[in-house]
Amino acid sequence: MSLADVKKQFIVDEDAFKERLEQVVGKALKYCRIDKNGQVLIADSSLSGKDQVKLTLAARALAAQLDDQIAADVTVVELCKYTGLPANQVRARGNDAIRDKFAESPEAGVYRAIPRKIEAFLDTISAPEEAKFKKG
Repeated sequence: MSLADVKKQFIVDEDAFKERLEQVVGKALKYCRIDKNGQVLIADSSLSGKDQVKLTLAARALAAQLDDQIAADVTVVELCKYTGLPANQVRARGNDAIRDKFAESPEAGVYRAIPRKIEAFLDTISAPEEAKFKKG
C-alpha cells in the first residue's frame, strides 16, 4: 500500500466527521432535544440523576458542534433547571462525571462533556432498554 493510500484511509475529511456526528445525535434524540437557546429538554424522566446530568452535558456538547451559538459548557444553575435536581445533587453528579472521565470542569460550577465519551455513554443508557425488548 502506498503512502498516499494510507493517508486517504487515515486522514478523513469533514464529511466523515459529520456523518459520525449524525449517528451520535440520532442516539441522543431518543432521550432529549435541545432548543435554540441551549436548553436541554429531557424526554426520558426514568433516567437516574447521574444519567440526566451526563445526558445534559452530552446534548450541549453535540449541539455546540452543530451550532456555534450554543455553548458546550453547562453551569450548575442550568443543570438544575434542565434536570430538576437540587444544586448539591447536580454538583455531586457533575463530580461523578469528572471521576468517570466523562466530563471536565473548566471553572468552578461549570461542566463540559468530553466529546469522545458521548457515544459510549449513550450506548450504556440504551443497553437496559434493549435488554427489556429481548426479554419480552
